[in-house]
Amino acid sequence: MKPSNSPVFWDERKINMRVRILLLTLTAIFGLAAVLLPGGVEANHPVLVEGNCFGPGMAQRTMVTPGTCGDYDGDGRIGTAEDTDEADRVFGTINAALGPGTGAAAGTGANQNGRVIIVASGSFAEVVNITGANGNVQLEGAPGVDANIDAIVQGVAGGAARQAAPGIIVNAPQNRHVTIRNIVSRNWAVGIQVVGQSHVLIDSCRIENNVNHGVLVQDDARVKINETDVTATGFRVGGGTDFPAANLPSPGVGIEYQGNSSGLVCNTCVSRSFGAGIKNSTERKRKLALKDVCLFDNRPNRDGFAGGRDRDEDRDRDEDRDRDEDRDRD
Repeated sequence: MKPSNSPVFWDERKINMRVRILLLTLTAIFGLAAVLLPGGVEANHPVLVEGNCFGPGMAQRTMVTPGTCGDYDGDGRIGTAEDTDEADRVFGTINAALGPGTGAAAGTGANQNGRVIIVASGSFAEVVNITGANGNVQLEGAPGVDANIDAIVQGVAGGAARQAAPGIIVNAPQNRHVTIRNIVSRNWAVGIQVVGQSHVLIDSCRIENNVNHGVLVQDDARVKINETDVTATGFRVGGGTDFPAANLPSPGVGIEYQGNSSGLVCNTCVSRSFGAGIKNSTERKRKLALKDVCLFDNRPNRDGFAGGRDRDEDRDRDEDRDRDEDRDRD
């Protein structure tokens, strides 16, 4: 019997034909979806942010010798010039990396869904907005990288407005999770502000010299702060202002939870705040927990927790005030 007349071989040919048709159909469907869906909505891919440096005078560079000045991909472009140069998933600013991508980089950004890694040291003078609109977001500096989100960068216009704004704003839906890791946020009105129903992990960050709050958690947000240093909240000199010598912070608190928010602060140090180190202003005082937290040189170290302020803290604050008054009289 010839194989071509065999019912078995005939059935195999029919099956193979059906498989081919199915594969072609699926290819067409996915290809059409790729055309019709907005670019990057389902991305969830890692996106890189290069570092930066400064040129002669006060200008922040955008074109450099390839491979220098934070130029991670070696194309000679950094900063805003890197944001739109090509579809390489490498950006020069944080907000561009968090977005969908524009110009030649259209469709390659994280689009508020995925991991944004700062891979070379630099100072980023931009208010970073994290919405988690399309998925979970991780913003982090790579190990050994100084990822400095700073309101004051010489030569970058808009410093006065930035100093009155939060450095990082998180307002994400309840079903998303945001991680901020190995980031420096300094010289803002608020270092990191978390609002709405956001769920956030702040891990291994440095929050320094922000005027009103180092970290402010509001509304129904749930925030864990781990292995983070919050330093010198309420103390900032620059842009024609001197806090607190000439202008009083409002209120100059290191970490504060407000409203119906909740959280855990662990393995974290808060020091040298103009106001309280950690303040619990939540509607239900038991919704904020502290574990292995070091507090030093705040006024007071804790406020709003069960039992009120520690007597030792009130005594230390009174002694500090007396010393200041004696110094003024001298």
